[in-house]
Amino acid sequence: MELELKRYLRQYYHVDAPVAPGRFEAELAKRIGAPKRRKPVLQAWRRYLHTPGQDSVRSFYGTVLAHTRERLEALVYALHYPFLQFYAETIPEHLPETGRVLEVGAFTGALVNYLALARPELEWHALDPVEAAVQAGRAYSERIGVRVAWHAGWFETWRPEQPFDAVLLLSVLPEGYLTADLEPTLEAEAFYTHFAFFERFKALEGMLRPGGTVVYGHGPFLGKNAEATAQGLEALGFSEVGFVGKGDYVLVVGRMPEALRVVRPARREAQPSQEPPARTVDEATVQALLEAEDYATVLATVPEDADGTLAYARGRALFALGRYAEALGPLQRAHVEAAEHLRLLALVELGRYREALPQLERLGGRGDTFALALGRAYLGVGRIEDAIRVLWRVREVGGEAYLEQALDQLASRAFRFLREGQYVEASRRVEFVEDLSPALLGRDLLYLGLQAALEQGLWGRAERYAQRLYDLGEAIGAVGLAFARLKARTPEALESVRLRELKAVEPYLTDAVARREEPMAVLALGLLRYREGRHEEAAYFLERAAREGRGDMVGIAYHYLALARRALKHPIQSILGEHKRAHAYRPYPAGALFAMAQEALEAGEAVLAREFLSYVRDAGLEHLPAEETVKLVRLVEALEGPWEAFCVLSGALERTLTPTREHLELAYRLSRNFRESEEAERVRTEYLTALYRAGERDRVEALLREELAARPAAVEVLFDLAEHLEGEGRYQEAAEVWKQALEVAYYREKDLDLAREVLRNLLFLNPHDPELELYLEELKATAKALARLEAKPDPLAEKTPEGIVQEGVPRFHGEYLVVVGGHTQLRSRLTPVMERAGLVVDWFDSDSTTAARETLKRIQNRLVRAHGVMIVSSYVGHDLSEPIREEALRLGVPVYITPGRARGVTGFLRALREFAPQVYKKALEDSPPTA
Repeated sequence: MELELKRYLRQYYHVDAPVAPGRFEAELAKRIGAPKRRKPVLQAWRRYLHTPGQDSVRSFYGTVLAHTRERLEALVYALHYPFLQFYAETIPEHLPETGRVLEVGAFTGALVNYLALARPELEWHALDPVEAAVQAGRAYSERIGVRVAWHAGWFETWRPEQPFDAVLLLSVLPEGYLTADLEPTLEAEAFYTHFAFFERFKALEGMLRPGGTVVYGHGPFLGKNAEATAQGLEALGFSEVGFVGKGDYVLVVGRMPEALRVVRPARREAQPSQEPPARTVDEATVQALLEAEDYATVLATVPEDADGTLAYARGRALFALGRYAEALGPLQRAHVEAAEHLRLLALVELGRYREALPQLERLGGRGDTFALALGRAYLGVGRIEDAIRVLWRVREVGGEAYLEQALDQLASRAFRFLREGQYVEASRRVEFVEDLSPALLGRDLLYLGLQAALEQGLWGRAERYAQRLYDLGEAIGAVGLAFARLKARTPEALESVRLRELKAVEPYLTDAVARREEPMAVLALGLLRYREGRHEEAAYFLERAAREGRGDMVGIAYHYLALARRALKHPIQSILGEHKRAHAYRPYPAGALFAMAQEALEAGEAVLAREFLSYVRDAGLEHLPAEETVKLVRLVEALEGPWEAFCVLSGALERTLTPTREHLELAYRLSRNFRESEEAERVRTEYLTALYRAGERDRVEALLREELAARPAAVEVLFDLAEHLEGEGRYQEAAEVWKQALEVAYYREKDLDLAREVLRNLLFLNPHDPELELYLEELKATAKALARLEAKPDPLAEKTPEGIVQEGVPRFHGEYLVVVGGHTQLRSRLTPVMERAGLVVDWFDSDSTTAARETLKRIQNRLVRAHGVMIVSSYVGHDLSEPIREEALRLGVPVYITPGRARGVTGFLRALREFAPQVYKKALEDSPPTA
């Protein structure tokens, strides 16, 4: 439980370790170094310790929560850290199994949210009088993921809609009753009197159901007496009163009676009860008591239900004693103007700013008292600039502390704008204060104004703010003067500053480093020394800048530190290590990372090379120059193997319209490790096309035979080789290859349709080959058996060789077709067949067509009147195929790219049959309408 609590407090509330109350001021000085900024917190802290009253409590916690950047909230929890551990460990087991639980004085919810995690089955509520704490606590509950209902109010006056099953009074009731002379422990009677024990515990009526559990913990405060607490609860009628813990860490637990007793343990015998005689209140006497500041006697003299002048007197007395909530009723019953004015001041003291604001705006000009109240109201509702404007006028009559608080809040807002990049908004707030009075610009606002002015390039204003900071002894002022005179917005801009200009501001930079190791100054000095060639000193300054800086500044420091160490001939591991750190803060472009990966591999640092290669991937391989592709692929192959290298090269080829011969040859070589993949097939086709374009037909045949030797049953390779041999006019060799393809398709792949198409190709080559009739008979027998088995018609029944050749050719009626690709023999054999079928054909085969612009223009001119375009698959990727396809689509002409297996005569005719409906449709669209 203790370890979980420590982790919880550190994660959500930034509490690392306990802080003794006596160390509060020392810890505060660590968090807020400037005495002027620390002063309001110290004043609120001392009033909280020494001045009783609700206002002291509200002022302290409100001031703490106003300093979000310094995390003073965490400091408050550090003061209570041991008791938080004690409460978290002991309380869960003393809570009811089900029901509603309220923690009083929950602050921002560190304990109640933790208990809600520990006992999620309970309905949790939290009460705190400080509105800012309630808002922060609600936000913490949402962030932590627990359901806690938050309420704003004081324990003594707040009333819930229905009573709770348990009420936790932990380290809360002594607040507002602390004094400078309070002893560590008090006698019972002194304890009851000092902390108004019986009067305040009456608030449990209506708050805690009968039989419900109250848990009281005095916490780290003085004046404790656990035995007196237990006796007091028993006197009030609580049952099952007991103790949990020992020593200073004690809880008093009890169960609520049906009704609280009003009898308090008496020190002397009670006198017989008599009706007090009616008394007459003399207004003059009351007035004299008020002038004498004897407010206690006024309250004893004036009845609670008085009205008119006496009600005003009672309200004045209550107000003077800091009992603002009690003063509201009498002041409202007084029905005099002065009472109404005092009521407004009481509302301000209670934090009910919106309620008081409309009337205070009308009264703000009637004197300093109302102006001060108006400024506080503006501050309370978040109208910071209005608050500063009013509080500036009354700074010498009590408004100084509130003015500093308002300036702190304005600085917090400006800081947020600066962090979000809204530099104009940050500048506007600093200018507002400066216009009111330059003396109001403290260190924080001057710093914010300097940063915003630098970001906007307002060099004169930046220099003015920097000079004031410099005069105040701030190192950032010297840095600001240097940056303003260099006209540098950010540390990144220093890289483009000329050496002569950088040398001119060296005194400011040296002064800033001497005053306070200002990271930006250290970085600038490091850059200066590097430019001067003083690499040892440069490395010294840059290492310090990298250690102390933040953001992009750290990346710049590590980058130049790597360059300095390279100049000093440090080991390559050290240099690349600094580059790696630089990349973490300010990413390098892909090209620079690639060069570092190569350098690491050359140095034998494979692990480091892989890291940089992963950074290159993150940056995007497509950002590398095309001329680096081969080097990149070889690097990936060395580090990650051929498959990854092939994937990288394949991606590069997809992004290139016209891949180079070198890239295709490299891709082909890599793909041989996984020849049967689709990617390898695609690369092989592209590479063969490139070889055909280059006229290296012998090289094509050698590659195909080499491929066939490695994969004798590769149908695609057999098709390519057969078509190649046909294109060479070597028909007998082509027929042998087609027969080999037929046997693979029929016997190995069991693909009857494919075998039938290959046989058809063979019949076109040599229709009188008797061996082909034997193949046909075997195919017919298989088809007949399959038809009987599947109860379907036999597609080869009664088929003859002549019928096989002519089957499936669609009929046309003068449609115009453009064909691109294929070898000359394929064109010469198929053109007559297509013309007999009724087509008008323009066939541009790959053997006789070049990639010249005139050829492309001639083909594109034909497209205007074409009804369809067919591109042979082995021609895809040729210089002309893509522009022809794009132009055809632009003109609305249908395009058909033959499938990979639609090879040879029959493959093309099958593709033509599939394409025919689109050709018919286009012809109908282009035909003139009939009358």
